[in-house]
Amino acid sequence: MLSSEEIKQIFFYCDQYEPDAVIADEVDIVQFAHKLEAYLQPILAGREHQRCVKIVNDMNPEVARSLESQRPKSQ
Repeated sequence: MLSSEEIKQIFFYCDQYEPDAVIADEVDIVQFAHKLEAYLQPILAGREHQRCVKIVNDMNPEVARSLESQRPKSQ
C-alpha cells in the first residue's frame, strides 16, 4: 500500500492537464489513491498470475496446470 507521503509526491508530478481531464476541487487524494489500490489489486494480481502461468507453462505444462488452479488470494 502506498504511504500518504508517496501519494502526495505522485500527486505533485501531475502538472499538466490531459485533453479529457476530470478536475475535482474537493477530493481527498490519499483516500482516492487507496480506493484505486483496492480496486486494482485483484486485477493486477490476476494479470501477474496469468503471466506466471504462461512462463511456467513454457517450462513445465503439468506444473502450469496446477498453478492455474491456484488463484491469487485477496489481501
